Amino acid sequence: MYNMNDYRAALRERDSHDMESTEWKLGQMKVQSIMATMVACGSRQMVGEVMEEVYSLNDCGFEFEDVAVQFDIWLLESNGHGEEAQELRELDWV
Repeated sequence: MYNMNDYRAALRERDSHDMESTEWKLGQMKVQSIMATMVACGSRQMVGEVMEEVYSLNDCGFEFEDVAVQFDIWLLESNGHGEEAQELRELDWV
């Protein structure tokens, strides 16, 4: 099973590439896979990380319909974290 060290290493690897490059996109897929596995395995720490990511996306002006936002909300909701997903839906979106 993955842990937070794996997650942080994947973030560093992804961030070593230019945003939206092929390598960055592959790194993002790895990050999301680790996130999904950890949330599905019940990691409350990762649930918190997912929520913080959505708060950051919101602060950066992302729209609710953005793929990254929708993925994170789906990830929480589909793994039994409906209250957290609802909290994120209720943010002041652009």
